[in-house]
Amino acid sequence: MPTEKKMTGYPAIENPKRRIVEDLKIRNKDNMKVIAGEYFGSKFTYAQTFKMFEEYKKAFIAIDGLNEDTITISAPSTIASVNAFYGALDANKVINMTGPGFLHAYTEQYTKRLNSKTVVMFDSFLNDDLVAKFQRAGVKNLIVTSVSDYMNPIVKLIATKKGLISSKNYLDVYAKAHKGLPQGLEMMRLKDFAKLGAKIKENYDFPYEENKLAAYFLTGATTSQFPKCVKISADGFTKMARIYDELWFDFKPGDRQTVFIPLFYATGAVHGVHAGLMDGMTLIYKPKYDRFAFAKDLLETKAKIALVAPSHVATLEESGLEDNALNHLKYIFIGGEAIMPAAMEKFRKTGDRLGIQYILNGYGMTETGSMSGISDKESIGDDVTVTPVPGVEYRIVDPNTREILPDNARGILEKKSPCATLGYFEEEKDKNLFTEDGWINTGDVAVRYGNGKYRIFGRETDCFTNEGKTYAMYDVEEQALKHPDVAEAEVIKFDIDGEEYPAMVVVLNSDAVDRIVEITKELCAIDVGGMEHFIGVRFVDKFKTHPVTSKRDYLSLQNDKEGYFYVDENKDVFVTNIGKDKKFVDATEIKVVNV
Repeated sequence: MPTEKKMTGYPAIENPKRRIVEDLKIRNKDNMKVIAGEYFGSKFTYAQTFKMFEEYKKAFIAIDGLNEDTITISAPSTIASVNAFYGALDANKVINMTGPGFLHAYTEQYTKRLNSKTVVMFDSFLNDDLVAKFQRAGVKNLIVTSVSDYMNPIVKLIATKKGLISSKNYLDVYAKAHKGLPQGLEMMRLKDFAKLGAKIKENYDFPYEENKLAAYFLTGATTSQFPKCVKISADGFTKMARIYDELWFDFKPGDRQTVFIPLFYATGAVHGVHAGLMDGMTLIYKPKYDRFAFAKDLLETKAKIALVAPSHVATLEESGLEDNALNHLKYIFIGGEAIMPAAMEKFRKTGDRLGIQYILNGYGMTETGSMSGISDKESIGDDVTVTPVPGVEYRIVDPNTREILPDNARGILEKKSPCATLGYFEEEKDKNLFTEDGWINTGDVAVRYGNGKYRIFGRETDCFTNEGKTYAMYDVEEQALKHPDVAEAEVIKFDIDGEEYPAMVVVLNSDAVDRIVEITKELCAIDVGGMEHFIGVRFVDKFKTHPVTSKRDYLSLQNDKEGYFYVDENKDVFVTNIGKDKKFVDATEIKVVNV
């Protein structure tokens, strides 16, 4: 069994032993006139925001009683979803934060099994099939929210006239199509729900409970077909947000932060919303997590802080923005997947041109309250290393013996965090999560350098096996991203006759297409282990991204089985369509596919 290797230099994260909303109010007692949230032309102060939290708290008590049942919320980050989130927490409920994909696929598991009789749902995520599933799962209340809720009336009118939002209400459309609303399921508009607690005069100040379960977060939406349901405590929320008190960032009340990441992800809830509110920031909610609108959003919002996925930052260079156009933006935090050094170097070069002061690598996982490591202030160029944040400890262990490895040796990263999960809802999964001495097994391959910094390479499962040997796919990807003509790259694998073979999907820089044959040859000649089994390169104009998170949709890449080109040292060109024989073709066949 490994022994602990403690990090030093940080004090323990203080636990104020207060309920979440109470703690927010105390932290912001001098910020009541500061704008807490902006949403499509509407602005709400902290005083107004806390009043809305109270209204929603009483509405949940009115509709669901004083029990600790689960409230399911499936909506992006909006004023409405944030009100529902904190209102339910303050009503002593447990919140089930679920993305629409998992809720559609596993409706009963993540409503009935979690004892959730009330669901708050974004209307664009709803359809007749899901309503029927809610009925079968015993859901009693369906609260329907829309992108237009809390939108400035003038903005709403203009957006409706331009056809950007629908003038029709989902409940009206449903009732017309079905000649009435469903039996046994109370469907209501958000504005009607918010009024339900108006007659409740009692405050219902529930007592603080240490390590009380606050929320379930489903994780794995873009990397797995099957979700993991992670339990996060109220104390975990508070401690994670308080970590920023010990870090070097100069956050202050009124700082503007764009909130792109959906609330149903821990990063969106903890870092995008809760940490911002804890620091008295002005949060600018962007419910459509559109990476191709990213540059425009940053320019229009004049934000100081943004938390995003790498795919967003990758769009900045060719966004058409002029030099120093984003000099108001001080911090971009990147998370969601391991970043390769070559990609980070390109991001920071673009950031320097646009006037962005810091582009930082954030590393974390839902099971540890999201972010647990961050770039140092001095990180420049291709430096993707992270240092554990205050209160968090890392160690690198051998994947087989679990013994602690020396510096500069790759192994599996294990963590200890004050914000660690209470475990999974599916308790049988806990045995693979927690070590015997209470650390969390991340399943990520990493290395600790002599200076105390860590590099995260990727998942332990990001590998392919051929002829009994196992090779890391991120090693191939890292070399591909060093190519000056490659904007984005992803290495995938195919199982052919019981053996695994790597292939590459690449987005080229816009001015490199005329060199596509030579680039293909150079990528096929990458000199790392396993390339002797390489299938070839498929060129696309852009990566498909998850419709809600805008992270790359890894699972869909393997669905495209045609058009993998290989150019050998003689410049002979071959194409492989998975499941068919490789064949010789003319070089003009190599083209960029429009996704």
